[in-house]
Amino acid sequence: RRPGIRPIIEADLRWLARLAKLAEGESPELRAFRPQEVVRQFSQSLRRELDFAGECRNAEHIAENFADYTDKDEPTDDASAEAAPEPPPVLPIIVIPRVYWQWTGERVCVQEFIAGISGRKLAAVDQAGLDRKVLARRGAHAVLKMIVEDGFFHADPHPGNVFYLPGNRIAFIDFGMVGRLTEVRRDQLTGLLLGLVKHEPRRVADVMLDWTGDGAMDEDGLLVEIQTFVQQYHGVALKQLRLGAMLSDLVAILRQHQLAL
Repeated sequence: RRPGIRPIIEADLRWLARLAKLAEGESPELRAFRPQEVVRQFSQSLRRELDFAGECRNAEHIAENFADYTDKDEPTDDASAEAAPEPPPVLPIIVIPRVYWQWTGERVCVQEFIAGISGRKLAAVDQAGLDRKVLARRGAHAVLKMIVEDGFFHADPHPGNVFYLPGNRIAFIDFGMVGRLTEVRRDQLTGLLLGLVKHEPRRVADVMLDWTGDGAMDEDGLLVEIQTFVQQYHGVALKQLRLGAMLSDLVAILRQHQLAL
């Protein structure tokens, strides 16, 4: 951890808290988005990231969740497996670096070195003979497992935090930022995704209303806008999907109806 960074961050967070309080008191439009609560959650997350021992506990928690993880789509041949005298050791599909606790503390995190191909270097993935489709499927399954099944997930999985290993295996690093979802929230998230996939805007609207809590709003107008949103993006090929534009459209709907998640 960078020396002297904690008092600098704490000073910045105090300024943010003051600005949020000012915005909430002076602007009815901003008040609907609960800026003080946003700053509170941001501050809580940032302070957790300053504790490297906490980051390592996160890593071990996720490693435990993947301890017996297998690729359910991997083809198996029972006959050949029975014929083999002694099968080779099975390497984990999802790799989480081991923590060396004897050198780890609040300010220093020491973990196993991952020798792999950075998620930023896709040309090197091809040169190594790895299968992009297998990597994509395994990565997607791993992320969905963390979010939907475990409710404890890596909240910053950018390409720099992902490595590709021989055998089309995947390593995740840097667990300073994690997310947690209750079972109720996971059920709601599944309902939201199903509503998008199955073209059911009513289900999407119901989940969004559950998330935002009580408040007077035009539910029929919200439903029409969500229906338009679903129709616009339903069935679009992944390579044609512009995620930034899609998220902007969704945020615009939330803002127009003064919905704060």
